[in-house]
Amino acid sequence: MSTAVVIRDPKAYVTPEVWEREVALLLRNPENTRELAEAKFGQAVAYLVTCGENPDLLMGPSKQVDEAWHSFMLDSVSYHHFTDRHFGRYIHHVPELPAAPGVSSSADDEVKQDGRDADAGGPLVLEWTINAIKAAGFEIDPDLWGMESAADCNQCHAGCHDSPK
Repeated sequence: MSTAVVIRDPKAYVTPEVWEREVALLLRNPENTRELAEAKFGQAVAYLVTCGENPDLLMGPSKQVDEAWHSFMLDSVSYHHFTDRHFGRYIHHVPELPAAPGVSSSADDEVKQDGRDADAGGPLVLEWTINAIKAAGFEIDPDLWGMESAADCNQCHAGCHDSPK
């Protein structure tokens, strides 16, 4: 007996009005077509739902998905309603800053706090994020999650969603 895999639809997490508004906001970027804007917003919703349901996982978006997250977050009423309704808390966005030249950090550790492999410089956190989103039942758009496009941010400081930092 096989069990059917249920694929979750990002559109189920926002109203049609919010979906249209967020896509329209992304279309302000002339590089986005409607199809691309919808794909970016859908992947951002999948990312955020996965973050919200897995507060102990260190996750971070690709640059393309981060664009949609930024746009959604700046539409603060819609974003706050979304995070409060689905998770009972605000999902923070914490950009990473590069280390100051000459300042020692945990970069000598095998894996840095931000999830990047210190030796390979690869975005391990992006790979973890992709796997978590898939495990949560969402489809991944590989064109929007290229490993070379890791954004310098994660859902919060030290992997927790309600961090005061």
